[in-house]
Amino acid sequence: MVSLLIVAALAGGCGGEEQSGGSSEGEVAEQSVAEQETGTGETESTQTETTEEESVEDSDATIGETVALGNVQWTVTDAEQSDELLSIKGEYEEGSFVIADVIFANGANQDITLATPFLTVLDGEGNEFEAGIENNFTFLYPEENMFVDPVEPGTTKEGKVIFSVDPDYSHLKLQVGEGNFASDDTADIDLGL
Repeated sequence: MVSLLIVAALAGGCGGEEQSGGSSEGEVAEQSVAEQETGTGETESTQTETTEEESVEDSDATIGETVALGNVQWTVTDAEQSDELLSIKGEYEEGSFVIADVIFANGANQDITLATPFLTVLDGEGNEFEAGIENNFTFLYPEENMFVDPVEPGTTKEGKVIFSVDPDYSHLKLQVGEGNFASDDTADIDLGL
């Protein structure tokens, strides 16, 4: 009698498992179809996100946007074109100049002294214009000059940079560097000029 009960229990349990297994197979089939449909949707979504990320990476930052390179950050807050420079001492120079208002944030663990190779203006034809040190020291107040005094770790420096450019320029952008001569990493910021 006990043997019959054990056999009956096993048979009932196996049948339940088969039935459950059968319905699981159906559920698995439905899940597979659902996953394939969702997977296709996710793939399209992922492809769209990847394309958007690539286009953002390929595009230049604009005035007001912060660009991070390694441990430093650059922001151009304004840019203007001028045909003349005038110092507080009355010195005067004519030409074609671009003056960029810049914020530099030093996130490194050492002082960074900014140098002209870290800031270059590029025009639409690929011509490069480095900041002229003489113009920056002659026509800017010391507190505005980005090349005066090193920037300490964890601090920011705000100032101006003067570039002498061709008078018939087009589509100017500022190429900024990591603040380290050993690094070739750069980013471009559209100056809107």
